[in-house]
Order: sequence, then C-alpha cells, then structure tokens
Amino acid sequence: MIEALVGVAVGVLTIVLARAIRGEHWLYSIGLLALPGLYALFALRAGEGAVGVMEMIYGIPFVVAGLVFAFVSVRRSAVVVGAFWILHGLYDLAHSRLITNSGVPGWYPVFCFSVDVVVGAYLLWLARRISNANLREA
Repeated sequence: MIEALVGVAVGVLTIVLARAIRGEHWLYSIGLLALPGLYALFALRAGEGAVGVMEMIYGIPFVVAGLVFAFVSVRRSAVVVGAFWILHGLYDLAHSRLITNSGVPGWYPVFCFSVDVVVGAYLLWLARRISNANLREA
C-alpha cells in the first residue's frame, strides 16, 4: 500500500515539475522513453542481459511513442501520450506474467503503476480540457 501512495505522490510531483518548468510539451514523452529502460536496468543489475534485451523489445512501443510525441505539442499529443502512460501502468501490473526479471524490486510494479496512472489520467484530463476550450472558442 505504501508503494502505491508514494507512486501517487511521485506522479503528482512529476506533473507539478512539468508545469513549473513549462516542460509539458516534451517531459511526458521523454518519460515514456525511460519507462522500459528502468526494467532493462533492473535486469542488467541482476546480471540478466538477455532479460534486459527482452524488456527493451517489450518497450519498443513506448520508446517509439516517446520519440514521436516529444516533438509534438501537448495539445496534439496529450491523448496518445496519456494512453501510453496508462498502458505502461497496466504493463507494470502484468509484468511478472510476461517476463521473469529477478532484478525488479517487489515494490516497483505497484509504485510504477501508481505513477503511470496519475500522469496518464492527468494527460487525458488535460486533453479533454483543451478540447472543451477549443469547442467554446469555435
């Protein structure tokens, strides 16, 4: 339970930081690049290079989305990037069924799920807010 609460706090802090540095147009996309890399680093730390490679293969969609949308405004990317964050959260919960990675700390999947869902939900909310503002202007 504590890992979920800390994950929610980290997710909120991520949003606050992104807004404070006006980095919303790239920070969330760059975050997608880092997510699969963390699992690969856990595998490498455990001496499981082949598992690290498998983690990166599973992470290809997140890396591609992160690269593509890092150069697109939040207005155009919030829905897709938010959906990828939430998908990664679901991946966190299913991770142990997909890959055996002994380097992943037991607390990490729930922590990461919590961060991912907070950030993803915020981006989906932001996309809706932007969309509603555009409708009012039209």
